[in-house]
Amino acid sequence: MSRLAVLAEYGYRKDPFRGMHLETADITRVKRIIGMAVESRAMVSIIAERGNGKSRAVDSTLRDMDVKVISLFTSDKEKVLVGDIERALIADLSQEEIKRTREIRARQLRRIMGEASRRQEIVLILEEAHRLHGQTLRSLKTLREMEWMGQSPLFTVIMLGQYDPMRKPGVDEVRLRTDTVYMKGLTQNEVKDYTRATVEKCFEEDAIEALSRLRTARNFLELQEMLIALMERALACGHKKVTAFEVFDLYGGGLKELIKLTDISLSEIADETGISKATLSLVANDRMDKLTDDTASKTREAIAEVIRKKMEGKAGALRQVAGA
Repeated sequence: MSRLAVLAEYGYRKDPFRGMHLETADITRVKRIIGMAVESRAMVSIIAERGNGKSRAVDSTLRDMDVKVISLFTSDKEKVLVGDIERALIADLSQEEIKRTREIRARQLRRIMGEASRRQEIVLILEEAHRLHGQTLRSLKTLREMEWMGQSPLFTVIMLGQYDPMRKPGVDEVRLRTDTVYMKGLTQNEVKDYTRATVEKCFEEDAIEALSRLRTARNFLELQEMLIALMERALACGHKKVTAFEVFDLYGGGLKELIKLTDISLSEIADETGISKATLSLVANDRMDKLTDDTASKTREAIAEVIRKKMEGKAGALRQVAGA
């Protein structure tokens, strides 16, 4: 089923995710850094996977500041040259015709930017900066060294990327002049808050708890996809709400909630499987990074098998965990 079809089945008349903005700790931190970058006319890279709120943090910060924002509309970022950046700056900061000769255009830009920067802070936004060519990044450093009336740099640069553009070879000088900020993603509590603010009526509390502990539910887009997939699975199972069983079935999470629901203790599971309670506790609490992949996988399977046996006779619940 499509996303909207699933939402319609649950009685929604509009997409609850659309227009929903959660001010995460990550976004708040990035907004403070962007504010400082503008005040000091610095160059900063904001690095995060898609869906972590990079653009949202930048847009909401600059919207509340008296700044002139310059953006590039070119879709093919690999082919962006410093000349494209120069033309964008001239076009957005003046009504002048852009000079064709490189040297004359550089002098034109220096004057235009110098005069504009005395009236208002200038912020250049470079989306998908990880795709920019190394030579463009190096030329950007030179562009920022332009001076007017004893002032330099004349503008702020904010680069947004899925990975650090400064990893490219030959851009060490640019890297040393760039502050890099890595976004960490949603915390467990923020996953819960976002779920409750959007589709709470469709989820049991144990399912929200189980979902919040999954490492894959750490950015807005991934979390939205997971919520819709869980809602669709619950519909297929004839449930009015998503439970921990669906989380376990689809994503392997929620063992702690299942153990609680089946009223079985770690001691019982240890007796049944011969696995230490310490190892069982790590797996049940999604702290498997302390174990080898093989140990974690075998322990998870052993816990699941005990849960299946415990739920013998509960046909509906058994069907939900049978494929895990």
